[in-house]
Amino acid sequence: MEPARSRSTSLARALALRCPRCGGGKLFAGWFRMHPGCDRCGLPFTREPGFYLGSIYVNYGITVLFTGALYAAVVGLGGSHEAALATCLVVAVLFPLAFFRHARSLLLALDSSVNRHQGGTGGDPAALASDDASAGCLMGAALVAILLFGLGMAVVTVAFSRTSTPAGDPATADAVDLR
Repeated sequence: MEPARSRSTSLARALALRCPRCGGGKLFAGWFRMHPGCDRCGLPFTREPGFYLGSIYVNYGITVLFTGALYAAVVGLGGSHEAALATCLVVAVLFPLAFFRHARSLLLALDSSVNRHQGGTGGDPAALASDDASAGCLMGAALVAILLFGLGMAVVTVAFSRTSTPAGDPATADAVDLR
């Protein structure tokens, strides 16, 4: 079993798009194509089919956090809600493309830090089952946090939409009166 790495080391390697085990090998051969494994330590980057679908959740979560903060910054600096929404729309389309590789790298670093017993040597089945349970709990907690954040953003959006339109606003003059 390999020695424990600190979380900051794993995070730094992931953000640098380097091998989570040794920090030396590059993960990507192109913008969207990964190397099959590390050319320095031999850690395989290829996982079971569908493994990297988890990076969609990482990418989505970071995009939601980033666009939420951007929206607050634009409105906080005096921009209109429409300008903030337009800016966030552009960012919400472009940011996930730019962050694609980092999302995959973060997922691989998470998997490598939790599943230390894997890596091409077979490993003890009981240890692997324990690793899988830990990884499942961690991913479940991350998904719950993303869901709660999304719901919180929806509540804030509804609250802003109700308070930002004054009663005598000409934009609402054509609204149907249901009295």
